[in-house]
Amino acid sequence: MIKEIIKYNKFANELANEARKISLKFFKKKLVIKNKLKNGFDPVTYVDTKIQSHLNKLILKSYPNHSILGEEESFIKKSKFEWCIDPIDGTKSYIQGVPLWGTLISLSSNKKIILGLVDIPALDERYFGYQNVAFKISKGKKTKLRVNRTKKLSQSILNTTSPYLFENKKDQKSFDNLRRCVKSVRLGGDCYSYCLLADGHVDIVVESGLNPWDIRALEPIINNAGGIIRTWDENDIYNGGRIIAACNREIFNKCKKKLNKKKPS
Repeated sequence: MIKEIIKYNKFANELANEARKISLKFFKKKLVIKNKLKNGFDPVTYVDTKIQSHLNKLILKSYPNHSILGEEESFIKKSKFEWCIDPIDGTKSYIQGVPLWGTLISLSSNKKIILGLVDIPALDERYFGYQNVAFKISKGKKTKLRVNRTKKLSQSILNTTSPYLFENKKDQKSFDNLRRCVKSVRLGGDCYSYCLLADGHVDIVVESGLNPWDIRALEPIINNAGGIIRTWDENDIYNGGRIIAACNREIFNKCKKKLNKKKPS
């Protein structure tokens, strides 16, 4: 199985390379932007759909029996293997010229995530997690990922993309309750916040209302870097939802307690 996962990881890198060629070509260029929502703003561009379509074709050519769950296009099949693709996680950042967007690629076997890859093209950084390893390649240099050793909530650094993106006002208030207990809060970052956690720069990432393609690729990276990532109810993150990623179990439990407080202040 190890050799098979290494083979799949090599293929995931090839997919990321192809995605990077497209995304960087159009980054900071004028784009036609469409909105997926009637109420609110969930942008999608030609770049999102082009990357999704291209990666789907490559997967179906190499692994025609595999299922694909994508943000922009899916091919669901009866297979134990499922690729999950977010062509551009952080489209708002992408269209605004903020370099923290990324391409997320994961592979699951029987609904267990066996590898995850996050590519941050504008920063020339790539993050991997599979088996018992997690590492990044930055500007050609490969380094092992290891989470921070913070034990106190009061000394923790908390990240989220935006509390305004939380699924509902109750979740926003819960986040605000946690925010008061930490040392520092940083907004923005999309998938990159989770990469920073795996690399020891952030202690907690909390979000709400995530889809599977938003989060699956991050699980092997964070877990194999020594962290923990679960839902607020301590379930598996496979289907998305409300997410807590933390540098260790102690911090995770404290966050879970604050976020699930019945009447957040």
